[in-house]
Amino acid sequence: MATLLKGVQKGKGGSIRKSGSNMVYTERHRYIVLSDVKNESVLAVLSTPGLPQVMVSSISGTGGQCVCVGLDPKQDEGSPFTWFVDSEWSTESENQTTSSNPDPTTWVPRYSGKVETYPEVIYKDFSTPPKPYLNSAKDKFPEPLIVRRPVIVYDFFQYEAPTVTDVQIGDRNDTINSATFKGFGAQTLKLTVTGFERGFYFGYDCVRINYSVAYKKNKWLNTPLDMGYSYLTSTGERIATDKIVCLNSDGTKKSDNATPDTLEFKEFPEIAFSFLR
Repeated sequence: MATLLKGVQKGKGGSIRKSGSNMVYTERHRYIVLSDVKNESVLAVLSTPGLPQVMVSSISGTGGQCVCVGLDPKQDEGSPFTWFVDSEWSTESENQTTSSNPDPTTWVPRYSGKVETYPEVIYKDFSTPPKPYLNSAKDKFPEPLIVRRPVIVYDFFQYEAPTVTDVQIGDRNDTINSATFKGFGAQTLKLTVTGFERGFYFGYDCVRINYSVAYKKNKWLNTPLDMGYSYLTSTGERIATDKIVCLNSDGTKKSDNATPDTLEFKEFPEIAFSFLR
């Protein structure tokens, strides 16, 4: 049994609709496929060489770059050897690659991005040069200076081989990158697995995994201030105080009104992000 792409039927249709805050252009084409048997399977027709591939093939349509989002084959009632395959192309899609490889486990993901923020205490402002955040008596204010730092969050999904186990997927959740990844420094990316599902995509056994990656410029580390209600003397004796003091790295007390140092602790395990494409 074999199928052959005969050509594209003349004439096409298109439409424009609103999707959220965007305008989406959709275009339709009809392909003619010939088979050498009357009872050809639909899957065989969809696999005809030269037919577009859903979520892979793209064209330059009137409304911009369109990706194939659907194929609908119908057998000609008058000639069972002839099939008409209606295709739908849209500027709104979850296209993941420009590759012609139909295997979804090879596709490079596209992503959507958003910006979130987190609070951070700072002790110098944004002047040039920076000014210490102190009052006229060169003392700390009762309340610290808190700013909102940006975190860029990327949401995407990718198809992976079915050999990846559920436990392996779970172990990727809440981890940070152990080395530089795609230009982002080590420990600046935090990975979250938001869900996954197993099944077949266009005949390929695979697992679709939804990810969220958050980029934090100052690294995903716990950085408490090196301060406390006690300090060590040069001889190692611990002295308790009734107010918080800033500490040196050896535990001795800094001078009054000194800028506190920060310590670094890892609250997320580090892994290689090599499985991300």
